[in-house]
Amino acid sequence: MKKFIYVLLLLFFNACNAYKDIPVHKLELGMTIPQVQTIVKKKMIRVSMSENNGITTQTFQVQKRIVRGGIARQQRYNLFFKNGQLTRYDKDSEKFSF
Repeated sequence: MKKFIYVLLLLFFNACNAYKDIPVHKLELGMTIPQVQTIVKKKMIRVSMSENNGITTQTFQVQKRIVRGGIARQQRYNLFFKNGQLTRYDKDSEKFSF
């Protein structure tokens, strides 16, 4: 019976993650791609990559669907890296649906 309660609690707390925004407030400039991946916890999709004079520039997008009170939001951020280190991040869009 205790295992069943633990499983229910685990599922409940995991479901609460659907209400959380992408935690960009935890990001710091200079972080590596794997460090950023562990913070955003969503698949990062590379949308561009270039190399010029030995400097590699990559742009990734990360998005998350958030549901609160019957309203769904699709949050999308762009993450910019130079030589594997975060240089900036911008909110690309946030779309609402009912």
